[in-house]
Amino acid sequence: MAVKRQILICGASRGLGLGLVRTFLDAGWQVHAVVRELRPASPLEALRTQHPDDLQVITCDLNRLDAASTIEAALNGQRLDCALFNAGVYGPAHQDPRQAESADIGQLFLANAVAPIRLAQQLAGHVIDGGVIACMSSQMASVELALAAGMPLYGASKAALNSLLRSWQAQLPELPWSLLALHPGWVRTDMGGDSAPLSVEQSASGLREVITQQLGRRQCNFLDYQGQSLPW
Repeated sequence: MAVKRQILICGASRGLGLGLVRTFLDAGWQVHAVVRELRPASPLEALRTQHPDDLQVITCDLNRLDAASTIEAALNGQRLDCALFNAGVYGPAHQDPRQAESADIGQLFLANAVAPIRLAQQLAGHVIDGGVIACMSSQMASVELALAAGMPLYGASKAALNSLLRSWQAQLPELPWSLLALHPGWVRTDMGGDSAPLSVEQSASGLREVITQQLGRRQCNFLDYQGQSLPW
């Protein structure tokens, strides 16, 4: 029997994260899904019932300094083909720097930039040589494209994520794995809204293909869900 590929998905309780869990399970991967809490009768709990051998649910607060220790204990030495950091927040609804409170901005940049990179660096040793470490970014992170006029604080937090990812790349003499910033497209989720053109299934399936194609490449790229390169 072939050994199944292993993926860690952080931020998997709903929306795109839940869709990613589904699409990787459908593709025959074993999934380690990290959520803040697992609610009874939730879609993720139903998936765990359907896939008892292939879906492990890990509960912890990804923003806590000890989150990596909790995840490592649950992995119990398991090596990963991919570690995917999907969790994030919208930030203050007004998205106006003139109104931004320090607590709101601190939480936004912690959740969207610092915590994902911190976890990725702490858990990198669990990713196989030639595997993939990926962070969910956004096309609004691109300074060159300048698409974040309507969501400037959110876009700035994702630009910070990309900057930290590139800084990490620069600190490494060579990449043991692919290091990716991913744009999922405009997706119909709580954050994306009902008018978004992409379903969760379309975005998640595309992202799965992109990640699979990046296995073994050992490159640092900013890619959308169709595998197209985006300017940093």
